[in-house]
Amino acid sequence: MSRELRILAVNPGSRYLGIAFFQGVELRDWKVKILKGEWSREKMEKAKKIVSFLIDYWRPNVLVIKLLHPSRSSRNLKILVAKIKVLSKKRGLKVYQYSIKEIEDFFFTKEKMNKRKLAEMVASRYTELIPQFEKEKNHRNPYHIRMFEAVALGATCSYKLDK
Repeated sequence: MSRELRILAVNPGSRYLGIAFFQGVELRDWKVKILKGEWSREKMEKAKKIVSFLIDYWRPNVLVIKLLHPSRSSRNLKILVAKIKVLSKKRGLKVYQYSIKEIEDFFFTKEKMNKRKLAEMVASRYTELIPQFEKEKNHRNPYHIRMFEAVALGATCSYKLDK
């Protein structure tokens, strides 16, 4: 790419949005946004507004979003992803999607993989995430897992586009 790569990575969920922002290959920001309540039109709009705000704030030229597993995602989540993609394209962003398998292939060779192992690998590559990983290890209900997956998405996209 001729201009500097600025990647907004989004890992969508029905309760949380994992978010990561990369400038070039550097991780600049990461967070989890909570989507409270039962699924509704308002909740979908809130998720869309969060992504819209982040696009305005960081001015990315690329959005990468996790490719949902067909049998493990709800109709509403599929609609949300479609709306985020349309919003991003309208704002002039190139949109990429990677499956969890593609992310795993980027971070691992032949090792058996799970979400906690992915979070550990992400934290080992981006040491500023170690405090969140240490907290996450002690939680029964993982909160930051979506954020770690968003960072992994952004790292995978950054690597593939930087080649």
